[in-house]
Parts: sequence; structure tokens; C-alpha cells
Amino acid sequence: MTAQQPQSSSGLFSSWDVLLAIIVGVLSMALYTRTLAPWVLPADSGEFQVLVYQVGIAHTTGYPVYMLLGKLFITLVPVGDVAYRVNLFSAFAGALAVAGAYLCAKLLSKSHWASLVSALALTVSYTLWSQSIIAEVYTPGAAFLVAVWLALLVWYQSGSRWALFALGVCGGLGLGVHGNLAIVAPAIVIFLLLNWKRWKEWWKPVLLGAVVGTVAFLIAYFIVDLNAPRANIFDAAYGPARSAWGLAEVDIKNPVARAVFILSARQWRGRMFDNPSKYMSANLFGYVTRLPREFTLLMLGLVVLGLIVLFIRDWRAGILFVVALVMHWVVYFNFRVGDQYVFFIPSYVWMAMLAAVGMGGLARLIGRMPGRAVQMIASLIVMLAILYEGVAPVLAPYWSAVQQGKVPFAGQRGYAVHDRTETNYGVASNVVKEMEPNAILFLGWGVLYQYWYAAAIEFERADLRFIQQNPFHEPSTLAQSTIEFIRANIDTHPIYLAARQREVEQAGFKLRAVTVSQARLYKVEKP
Repeated sequence: MTAQQPQSSSGLFSSWDVLLAIIVGVLSMALYTRTLAPWVLPADSGEFQVLVYQVGIAHTTGYPVYMLLGKLFITLVPVGDVAYRVNLFSAFAGALAVAGAYLCAKLLSKSHWASLVSALALTVSYTLWSQSIIAEVYTPGAAFLVAVWLALLVWYQSGSRWALFALGVCGGLGLGVHGNLAIVAPAIVIFLLLNWKRWKEWWKPVLLGAVVGTVAFLIAYFIVDLNAPRANIFDAAYGPARSAWGLAEVDIKNPVARAVFILSARQWRGRMFDNPSKYMSANLFGYVTRLPREFTLLMLGLVVLGLIVLFIRDWRAGILFVVALVMHWVVYFNFRVGDQYVFFIPSYVWMAMLAAVGMGGLARLIGRMPGRAVQMIASLIVMLAILYEGVAPVLAPYWSAVQQGKVPFAGQRGYAVHDRTETNYGVASNVVKEMEPNAILFLGWGVLYQYWYAAAIEFERADLRFIQQNPFHEPSTLAQSTIEFIRANIDTHPIYLAARQREVEQAGFKLRAVTVSQARLYKVEKP
């Protein structure tokens, strides 16, 4: 693989490549669908289930393109209820990412079986699998990342300007699915600059595609933002708590100010690069200790071998992967957030591709053996051995759940699905049925959108409103604007808190403990 000897883009993939990509995508989809979470989920996943259906802006960074694509998917695939279909969208996106990763691996390794094994290893890797069975943005984000990588590799090997245009479009549009693509951009720019002799070939289509994709992303953002369903994140969290970030009511009503707040990740800015010397080494240690649940030691060894082989064969491609990995690690090792592990899916995608290159190196050695039959037998033995020792051990702990059609990761630390997921939604559903008209209920993030789902989708109770009681900000005291919101609405709406809040009582209100269905709440009353 060299930049100096491009071939026709139509000759990069054989019919076997297309067939194997489809097969591995179908296998991935079957696995993810078999183990799909069937419920209304808590926290971010519940938010996506509601806002994909309603088409509204979610928490930072809004995810407008994800909302529109998800809405299209659940409209065209009328299987199960809304919650199930949004979960299924993640499975579909995960399968697309795996199929695309196979094609990328084939371009890099030149080996069918190496690409197939690497794609299967990616399929069963813990984080991609676990995020492919719940409503989340990470597998759609991975699908866009793979599309960008595939377009770049197609251009590199064929000189196709349409591939470069597609790269730019997917990169710009993908920002509306997940911000990971912004972190990838420096690696791609460096790679293009390393191919400076071909600059006349690449700069116009890349730039044009990036402009088209970014403009499309911004248009999508404002379409979704102006749609503004009642469950959108500004009405359900940021608006009432606006003073926590120094926002005035006029800012919340201004679509440009809202866009700047969301797209700049202002809510989480204090958790980014706040103390690299303290957190980077700890997060690196956590990442390394979690690697064995993603890939076996054999596969990780093939990743290292693949990187060495790639540098020997084509140092530019080697630098592309190294810069992408390092940039990704540096950013997310310095992002303090509870579910940090999910942000590393791109690194696992790249590792799977590098493992394919490592296996491709083995395939080349096998290709030097005398006789076609000997080569085929040796390739089959090596492939089966790597599947048995390198892929099956990752799948084995969850095989019983696959057989039973259950969520394999329920209850594991940091995972959205747990033993009480279905029960908690039952409580939310019952509270919504019994809640008095026009009530406002302040809740924790974990259950907020389960209540919204029950009210907006299951029972169509448009009179109720649910607000996050204390959105994340630093310091974590209740925002003064939340007190002002309660004061402005208490004469016209019954207001309840899910947890006693000292600042509300200090503001002069009384909190009376009440029970609504199975939930213990605190009704806010004037003194």
C-alpha cells in the first residue's frame, strides 16, 4: 500500500469483500439484537429514547444529526415500542461500524480472513457491544468515524476525489452525532500534509466536503433546536438552572446563545484538562486495566505487530494511526466523567484495524509457503486458532446471556442497565398516572427521562413537566435561578422535589413529605 501507486477505486474491493462485509454486519446485528435492552432506560439513554422520538436537543453537545437519523430509523422500522426501536438504532449503527471496519481492515491488510477475524473481535469487544444494545450516541459516532477512515483509505489507495469529498461530508456531519470526530481531525490533516506532493489532488474536495458537512450539521442543529419539544434539555434542565453557568433568561431564549452553550460543552468544561498531572496517569492505568475485556492478549499482541508492520510497509499510514490514538488518549485521559470508558470506542476500532494488519503480515508469510493447498490449509488453521484464542475468550463470559436473549452487561459497574431498570420505569409510570394536573416534578438525572417517556409517549400527559433538580455544575449547590423558577410557578403549579433540598428551605419554602404511588416526594409549599 503506497501513495505512489494508486489503483482504481472500483478495483479496491472484490465481490467477496462486499459479501464478507455484509455477512459480518449481519452477524453483528444478530448478536446485538439478540441481547438488546428492551426497556425504557435511565439517564442519557432514557433522554435519547424520548428526544429521538420528539426530535429535540439533548445534553451537551446536543446531537442533532443523531436525533434526525434516529427519528428516520424508528419511523421506517416499526418494530416494538419507541424505546426498543431507539435501542435498535444503536445496534444497527454498531453493525454498520463493524462492516465498515472490515472494509478498512481489508484495505490495510490485503487479507480476507485477517479482516474478518478483526471485525469479529471488534463485534464482541465489551464497550462497542455494550453500547450497541442501548440508546446511545457512541455506535452511531463509531459508524461515522469508520466512514471517515474508509473514505481516507480509499482516496489514499485510489486517488478518488469523491472519496475525499465524502470524508469531509461525513466528518462535518458527524459532529452532530459525536464530537469524537473533531479529535480525529488533526491526525487526518497531518496525514494529508505528509502526502504534500498530492496536495492539488486533495485540498479542494476535502475542504468542500468539510464545508458542506459542517453547514449541514449546523442546519440540523437549528432545525432540531427550533422544534423544541417540552422535554428538550433546555426546558428539562439548563433553563431553570441557567444561573449556574452565568446565563440569563434572554440567553435561554436566544437560539445562537443556546447553540454556543451546547456546542462549546460549557457544562463540562471544568472537567476537561483541569489537573493533567493528577488524573492522566490514573486514567491511563484504568484504560490499560480495562483492555483485556475488549481484546485478548493475543489480539493486543497482533495490534502491536500490526503497527510495526504498518510502519515498515507505509510509514505515513503508521503515523496516521499513532497520531489518532495519541490525540484521542490525551483528550479523554483528561476528561473527568463517570462513564469515561465509553469515549474510547474509536481507539478500539483503530486497534481492530491494526490487528488485521498484524494478521495480514502472518498471511504474507503463509503466502510464501510452497503450494496453494498448503497455503489455504495453513491460513485456515491460523484463522481458527486466532478465533479460538483471540476472539472466543471475550465472548465466552456472556455466551449464556446470548443464549437466553438477555442483556449481558446488566448491573456491571458504570453501565446504564441494572437490575432495577424495569422496576424504576414502573414506578415512574405509576407516578405519572397519579400525578395531579399541571404538576412540576424535580428529579435526579437517572430517572428524569423515564418520567418524560411515561408522560409524553406512554400516557400523553402534556400537562406535566419534569426538570432535573440539580444539573451538574461546579460548585454543585442549587442554582439561584431554580429558586426563582419555583417562586414564579408555585402559585399556578403543584411543585414536587424527588429529594429534600436545603437551599429550597433556606429560601423560605416548606417541604412536605408525600407519597405518590410508590414514590416518596416532597411537595414545595409557601410558608
